This record gives sequence, C-alpha cells and structure tokens, in this order.
Amino acid sequence: MAVTTAQIRDLLNRPRGLTEGTISEYITIRTAEVAKKARITGYVGVTANAPTDALKDSAIKMMVCVDCLRVLVDTIHTIVPEKEKGAADIRFAAQLKSFEKSALEAMRAIEEKGGTAFKVKSTTTRVGGTTGTQLSGNLHTL
Repeated sequence: MAVTTAQIRDLLNRPRGLTEGTISEYITIRTAEVAKKARITGYVGVTANAPTDALKDSAIKMMVCVDCLRVLVDTIHTIVPEKEKGAADIRFAAQLKSFEKSALEAMRAIEEKGGTAFKVKSTTTRVGGTTGTQLSGNLHTL
C-alpha cells in the first residue's frame, strides 16, 4: 500500500492552504528516506524482525504530516482570517508536537540501529615473520 495525499489530508483534518503538490513532494522525499533507513531482510541479525510495509507506510505518513504541519505553521497567516490566527496557531503547534513524537517512534521501530555493525579484532601472534627453513631449524633445537 502506498501513502496517498488523501490519507495525509485525513490525518491533518483537511486543513486549508495545503496543496496536493506539497504533499506529493513530501511523500516522495520521505518514502526514499524510509527505504534507505529501514532494516532489510538479509542483513546480519535481520530475519523475522524486518519491518512490514504497514510499519514503513506509518512512518512515512507521520513524517509527511510533520512536514506539512511545518508548512502550515509558516503559511497560516496567508490562509486564515485575522480573528482565527491565534486559535489556528495553537492547534497546529499542538498537532506538530504530537506528530513529531509519533514520527520519531515510528522511525525508531523500523530503522537500522547505529550499533549493529560487528567488529573483527586481530591480535598479534607469537610466531613472527620466520621463513620455513628457520622454522625447521628451530624445531630441531627443541
């Protein structure tokens, strides 16, 4: 299932002043970001724990809502009558805070953690850079 502009509008309660183009661009940007950051089956330690498409779509929706709310907060004064500006500012600010928290949680649920890489440690050996003839000579002395 792909994220649609209608879904974003529904989540934001169909605000005035938010264009289809703006929503579409943010969907494109955030879809690429989620695809890059999401755990993928086949990596070390990722088998049954790979995120589902529904989780990825949810993360995209939350992040796009945050982006759209930021646009609305910045452009609220051009689309809302003077009497309603204060109430709209408060409403959008509260929504923005809520969606930011949800977007962060959604991304944490799907993204690859920074510490999942493994390290290969090498140690010095007791056998130095000897040649085969020196080694065989040393064996006779033991």
